[in-house]
Amino acid sequence: MRSAFVALVALLALAGCSFGADPDRPKASPAASASPTGLAAGLSAFGMGSYRFSVTANEGKYQGAIDPVADLLDASVAVTSDGASLKIDTVSVGGVAYTRLTGLPMPGFDGNTWYKVDRARMTRPGALGISAIEDPTGVQALVAATHDVRRDGDRYSGTVDMTRVAAWGPVNIARVLQLGEAAKAVPFEATLDGQGRLVTMKVNIPDNTVQATYSDFGARVSVTAPTGAEPLPDHLYGMLGL
Repeated sequence: MRSAFVALVALLALAGCSFGADPDRPKASPAASASPTGLAAGLSAFGMGSYRFSVTANEGKYQGAIDPVADLLDASVAVTSDGASLKIDTVSVGGVAYTRLTGLPMPGFDGNTWYKVDRARMTRPGALGISAIEDPTGVQALVAATHDVRRDGDRYSGTVDMTRVAAWGPVNIARVLQLGEAAKAVPFEATLDGQGRLVTMKVNIPDNTVQATYSDFGARVSVTAPTGAEPLPDHLYGMLGL
C-alpha cells in the first residue's frame, strides 16, 4: 500500500503542476506570436467562446471544456504510473473552484466528495487549470515559442523552444533541463480547421509525444457548482501543486 501511495503522490504532483499554464509566466496573445505564417491566428477563437480540449501523453490525459466568457471550467486529469492510477476532476463556476479525487489510497478520496479550493491559499493558481481558464492547456505560450515555422495549406510544422514554455503536458522546467540543448528545438506539427481555428497540436518531446486536440467551438458548457462541498484538506494544497 505504501508503494502505491508514493506513486500516487508523484502523480498528484504531475497532475497538479504540469497540465495547464503557469500564471507566473506572461501569456502570449495571438498577435505576439513569433510565427510569421499566421499560426497564432488560429488561437483567436480560444478567448472568444467555449471549446473542448484534450491533451494526451505517456502519463495520461487532461481533458475538458471551458467557456472563458461565462467563466466556466469542467476538466479532469487521469494519470497512471507503476500500476497506480489517479483521476482528479475540477470545476470552476464564476471564479469558485472545486475538485475531487479518485484513486488516492486515503480515507474519503473515493471520487464522491467534492472539495472547495480556497484561492487565498494557492501559491500556483495555474494548477489543475484554475485561474488559467482562458488557456488551460498552455497552448498560447507554446505557439509563441515556435520558430522555423513552415505552412502547407492548413498544416504547420517547425520547432518549439521549450525553454520559453512553463509547461506543456508532462513537460515542465525540470524535464526541459534534462533535455539540454535539444529543448530549444523540439519538432511540432499543427493543423487548423476550415475556419482557421487550431484543432491539433503535437509536440514530439523525446520519448513522450504530447498531443492536444481542440473541438466543439461555441458549444454550450454546462457546469454546476457541487452542493455540500467540504474545504480542501490542508495537506492537499501542496500535493496538488496549488
